[in-house]
Amino acid sequence: MPQPLTFSAWLASAPQPWFTALCETRRDLMRTDAPSLRAVAAAAASRAGVALVLEALDTRLLQIAHRAAVAARTEPVVPAGVLGATTADLTRLVTLGLLWPAFAEDAQDPTGASAYRIHSEAVGLLPTSAADRRSGIPWLEFPPERPADPAPLTVPDALVGNAEAAAASALVGEVLAVPDTFAAEPVSQLVSGGIGKRDVQQLARTLGTDTAHTVFLLELAGAAGLLGVGGPDVDPQWGPTSEFDRMRSAGRAETYVELLRTWLLREVDTVHVLAGRTDRGDRLHALATLVSPTRHNAYAGFPSSKPQLAFLTSEVLAALAGLADDLPGRAVHDAVLVDAVRWDHPLLAAAAPASIEQIVREAEAFGLVCTPLASPDAHALTHIGLRVVGGLREAMAGSLSLVPWDAERVTLPEDLTSFVDSLLPALQTTVLVQSDLTAVATGPLDPQIHSELTRIAVVDTRGQGTVYRFTTDSIAEALRTGMSAQEVLALVSRISSTGVPQPLTFLVDEAAARLRRVQVAPARAVVVVDDPADLEALLANPALVPAGLVRVSATVAVANVPQDRLAHLLEASGQPTLRHAANGPVPRAPVPQRPAPVSRRSTRVADRSLPAFIRALRSSGTEEPAEAPASVLDVLREAAEDRHPVDVVLVATDGTRHRAHLLPTHVSAGRVRARRLTPGRTGTETEVTVGISRIVSAVRSPEVS
Repeated sequence: MPQPLTFSAWLASAPQPWFTALCETRRDLMRTDAPSLRAVAAAAASRAGVALVLEALDTRLLQIAHRAAVAARTEPVVPAGVLGATTADLTRLVTLGLLWPAFAEDAQDPTGASAYRIHSEAVGLLPTSAADRRSGIPWLEFPPERPADPAPLTVPDALVGNAEAAAASALVGEVLAVPDTFAAEPVSQLVSGGIGKRDVQQLARTLGTDTAHTVFLLELAGAAGLLGVGGPDVDPQWGPTSEFDRMRSAGRAETYVELLRTWLLREVDTVHVLAGRTDRGDRLHALATLVSPTRHNAYAGFPSSKPQLAFLTSEVLAALAGLADDLPGRAVHDAVLVDAVRWDHPLLAAAAPASIEQIVREAEAFGLVCTPLASPDAHALTHIGLRVVGGLREAMAGSLSLVPWDAERVTLPEDLTSFVDSLLPALQTTVLVQSDLTAVATGPLDPQIHSELTRIAVVDTRGQGTVYRFTTDSIAEALRTGMSAQEVLALVSRISSTGVPQPLTFLVDEAAARLRRVQVAPARAVVVVDDPADLEALLANPALVPAGLVRVSATVAVANVPQDRLAHLLEASGQPTLRHAANGPVPRAPVPQRPAPVSRRSTRVADRSLPAFIRALRSSGTEEPAEAPASVLDVLREAAEDRHPVDVVLVATDGTRHRAHLLPTHVSAGRVRARRLTPGRTGTETEVTVGISRIVSAVRSPEVS
């Protein structure tokens, strides 16, 4: 049987068109600091190089690579019949540098070879053992062809236009309402960072949205720098930042585009926040990563060279555009979209059905997609969505990455701001207050008016317009947070185009009369009562001992806990309270400081220099000094594949060097497993595992094992 080809030998003997195609495909290997054929071969065979190729494969190619890796566990030469691959499949895998012909006689016709080889690192990276395959690998069960929607639906263009305009307008108002709500009612930071579930639920009630949408708005506002932590060190609180003031004064279209780019690059999965932990089991609260940014991958699974959530977001939009033939209003069923994204990127750990469906819901909130009226389980790209997809495609076209997506290239079309501005309806600054205790906004409401109105009313119905309802609880809550009855009525009078109806006046007066006059003043903290007997009862209440109340007059006492804490203790003891509103502007929290982006200097060969670089590579040969890192790896891999001994120089922990005669059996994950041989003696072999970083040099031994 002829000697199998190593990868470096295949590169040296490959026909010129195939060699050129491989170099043009694997731009990650074309580096000015690795100008030799052996260095390119070593980089392609490394764990990082193989992982990058596997990450770029769709399901069909990955299943073929998996069959090759399983067969290579027992025999490095894999018969072509095992792969079940077409000529096109083999062409792609060979030009990616993952497979190559096993024997020299097949080098001139790589797709017609009788057998192939695959890098040993692929055997370790893929689930090739019987135990791994029994554990259930989803992509092994995927169909060999990409799913297509059997019954696409059409959304009328008028509905598409209405949906994207309403969503874009509503989103800006909702995001700006979050810091406004925090300004009116600051939220304490958890010791572990972020805010608690109870505060999220309270914010959801205030905004009139469900919990999932509230978490999405929170994380978006936090990522945009609109929220930060301020206040005393003993009680840090979340509040608006100066960035919020800037964004609120900017145009709605400019704000929308800023928020959209923030969303495309975000790193926190709403699904993880709702579950309270990441896929790796790390606990996660809303806004927690804003204070303590995580530096590890939140997704358990195959290593990825991309920020997984941001990459997945772009791919979901691109997949929807592809399934819809780049047409607006052509709706695709969500189940088909999920299957298509997972088929395209089977090793992307973030591409779980729940995460993809959440991305679609968030895209709908941005107006990038809309849904047919009768089919809420299908979505179509809007005109905004198609422009975003087109802009991302154009931006990524110049990427040299094997997976053509780079965070640094995420840009939006220059005309997107003006296009969105042309869609947005005019803002309403007044509402129709009716005698049935409702206030109707006939169009999108100014965010400031919406924020003020939600302090005294709840959102009853959303749509192109919004219906707010005044209730006993909403008025009482406004009074508890520091507003007086006169201030509530004055606010309604200012924003109402129909005056203040008498039933609303009665409701406010009745709610104010029902509350007893126990007020919590902003200090640390002060209790003020109307009747001295009320203060006596509070001082004698055992439940208020933690407040540390101290009488300073017949109707005033001070506490050694913050205002919010004292108010909670009073209400828990059964005593309703009113709070004094703080005078003056609300202090702004500092804008959270994100880690500075890593400045990367690429040594990749530029397009204009690539032909000359390829010619130089082809003439460089495969010889390198034995001490070169690339040479060490290549020699060890070839020796393991050929079952040939090597002579190595090892560095001990104390820095001393010594020689060893090894027979490598497996090279993977930065280690080499080998049998240590003693020349001229038998029965003294020992199994050893050595870190490759400890090997100074490696050369093939003239002695054959």
